[in-house]
Amino acid sequence: MIYGLVAALGWGFADFFAAMAGRRMGSIATVVLGQTISAVFMTAVLLATGTAVAPLTTIAWVVVLNGFFTAVAYGAHYRALELGPVAVVSPISAGYVVVGVALAIIVLGERPDPIAFLGAAVVVAGAFLVSTDLHAWREGIRERPPGLPWAIVSTIGFGVAGFMLAYGSKHVGWVLALWASRVAQIVFYTPLFAARRHEVVRLRTATKVTVAFAVGAGVADILGVTTYAAGAEAGYVSIVLAASAVFPLIAVALSIGMLHERLVTNQWVGVAAVVLGLALLGLGSVSG
Repeated sequence: MIYGLVAALGWGFADFFAAMAGRRMGSIATVVLGQTISAVFMTAVLLATGTAVAPLTTIAWVVVLNGFFTAVAYGAHYRALELGPVAVVSPISAGYVVVGVALAIIVLGERPDPIAFLGAAVVVAGAFLVSTDLHAWREGIRERPPGLPWAIVSTIGFGVAGFMLAYGSKHVGWVLALWASRVAQIVFYTPLFAARRHEVVRLRTATKVTVAFAVGAGVADILGVTTYAAGAEAGYVSIVLAASAVFPLIAVALSIGMLHERLVTNQWVGVAAVVLGLALLGLGSVSG
């Protein structure tokens, strides 16, 4: 569970920084910089640890699928953050957990303790409540903001990609699986980058502050994805996924601290639900 919480910390900061960068220089440029940093970092880790790449031949199909769904998920998510209100995008994005947990149960045959399973459900519900003003969310859905379709695509993409990364981590170790994922992702991005070169070149004219936000998103994402992959290798994928769903709390905390926003009633209920859910998740993990 601790791995999932640390992953949530990284992804929460990554979302906040990506939204700041994407609205200044576009989602494509933000993705290029952030994910290139991630790929370079994992290459350095691979070389430093002396990890052999030969075992990848046993899960080549997983690497391909993971690279494809990861590329789609990040591209769609950053686009959603660029176009749509966070109040609509963030709670929908948390739905990736449902997709990933379902795959872990069906494919890996995981059967978490009933208490842990209940905790996971409460955490997801709490994450949804804490990440938005329900009134604003309902209005956003009714008005069908431009970011809504992209948020739905990213939710499915992250759910499948997260499971594939976890599957690879269990079979060849998290370092090799994550390195292969990042390299495959860049390969799948190449046609998109070529087709939208005019957006990629915005990096050249971006301000230092904008670039810093994009770099921050990449670094924070590395924290999230490395701890998630390591946790998936070590224990139940479903438990790590559920714990990682609390990442909207980080964005909310940053909004309160930096933008001086206030929580509405349903968000306070969401905070309480997340705390309760994590307690159940921890209790179920120990008893299981």
